[in-house]
Amino acid sequence: MNRLIPLLVISALLAISAYILTRKTEQVYSAEVNLSAIKAMTYFADSNTLNRWMVPFTNGAIFRNDRLVRENDTITVLKLSAFNMDFRRSNPDGSLNFNISVVPDKDSVFQSYFLLSYTIPRWKHLVGNNLANDAKASLDSLQAYLGNPEKLYGFSLKMEPVADSSFLFARKTIAKKDFATETKALFDMLISEAEKRGAGYNGVRIFHFQDNGDQRTLFASVGINKDVITKEGDNVSLKKMPYQMNLLTLDYNGKYKDITKAYQALEDYRTDNRYVTMAIPFHKYLQDGYGFADSAVVHMKVCYPVY
Repeated sequence: MNRLIPLLVISALLAISAYILTRKTEQVYSAEVNLSAIKAMTYFADSNTLNRWMVPFTNGAIFRNDRLVRENDTITVLKLSAFNMDFRRSNPDGSLNFNISVVPDKDSVFQSYFLLSYTIPRWKHLVGNNLANDAKASLDSLQAYLGNPEKLYGFSLKMEPVADSSFLFARKTIAKKDFATETKALFDMLISEAEKRGAGYNGVRIFHFQDNGDQRTLFASVGINKDVITKEGDNVSLKKMPYQMNLLTLDYNGKYKDITKAYQALEDYRTDNRYVTMAIPFHKYLQDGYGFADSAVVHMKVCYPVY
């Protein structure tokens, strides 16, 4: 009988240990980002960007039918709601369901937290689990992705001071189909006016356009070395840009018709970082010529005056 007591105690301890170790435990981790909860969720919930931060799917994975696939490894989006997403990771090692949600910061509307949660047997948590480790690494990767402007907005953005401050300006509304020829004619006129008025054209050309149905309004300016007096009714006017004011900028190389993506990137960055608009955005020609067709490949500096 005395020999049975230790065996019973050992058996009881083993049973308790097995119960404790096999019992599931919830793990929760957090990461702070400098975005409002609404903005953070907008970027996070874009399934087309999952392979930019979800570990280990950042190399060679494709998204189709609500699944991110990389060889025999998959992430399935189980549920998407306003501020959280449920996922299942599956591969030959097993599967893991996990949730990532966005929570507003209680002290600042311009900050928020991502919370990662999953449930796993306690023994797997103690010895380590690759699926759980990758889920935690994905949270860190998501935080880094949302803090990297080039990855988040698709361009390398910079803040620069205004270098060119005096311009001759003209605007004209045209039919979209005449965009290239009308743009060239407008710049030709501005350069001619700068020389006629003794302003001294310095080679700087900046431009912006806005579409309204089949029409397009052109806003063109050329840099000048000397200010001139213009009158109401003139075909040109003098425009001044405060010297050393802030310009949010990016370099754009691509088809002219796609330059709107660069403008959108600047606008998204401006609103996310709470900069105030000082003037309309524009692009500065970094190559010879002007009057390019929508299909032309161009090199431009896209600028947004902000403070």
